[in-house]
Amino acid sequence: MELKKPTKEFISEILEFYDKEEGNELNENLLKLFKTFDNDLNKYDVLIKVASLNKIYSTAITNINPVVEQIIKTTKENNELNELNDFVNFVDKISKIEWTNNKGKTFKRNNLSFASKYVHFLSEYETPIYDSYIWIVIKGYLGQKNGELKTFNNPENFREFYSIFNEFKKELNLENYSNYEIDKFLWQYGKNLIVEIESELNLSLEQSKSELKKRIKAYCQQHI
Repeated sequence: MELKKPTKEFISEILEFYDKEEGNELNENLLKLFKTFDNDLNKYDVLIKVASLNKIYSTAITNINPVVEQIIKTTKENNELNELNDFVNFVDKISKIEWTNNKGKTFKRNNLSFASKYVHFLSEYETPIYDSYIWIVIKGYLGQKNGELKTFNNPENFREFYSIFNEFKKELNLENYSNYEIDKFLWQYGKNLIVEIESELNLSLEQSKSELKKRIKAYCQQHI
């Protein structure tokens, strides 16, 4: 499968589709939430935001308390969040959590996608969201551009993702677009492709993602 060239016209088309799907309205209201409950040293301010994102985006966090505690702890240690680089670092600092249940069993989890969503709104859209749809499309475009795509393995951390996100913007000559615009374009285009495969082959979401990766990789291998 060849990904469609991200021309100005195509990006505008996808962004209009995103808006019609009420994505912009949802984002605006979530940003209002973050601005209203803006004290990340306050347990309940953070709790409201974490619970909202977890529910809306189905990030499958079963125990939000250690997530809230990690955000508060990290905020105490990082009082200044002014530069974009500060927010990028903040994602990685709040993504990894560890907690022990009442039976003494320890759990570890890396909530990279959730953490990127939290900081996306905390930074007022400056940092992009790490999401499986976005990642598949970024890797696919770079594979087509460079004639090589070995793997879709997830990034080790947000810094790696953000580096590749910037590489994508540069390689595809999209540096005039904001991170927010590119973020929305990648997510909506990825979602559209996956929905098409779901409908075409009657597959589950995860199966459709795998099929999309397979098609993109096959195209890249044929056109090296």
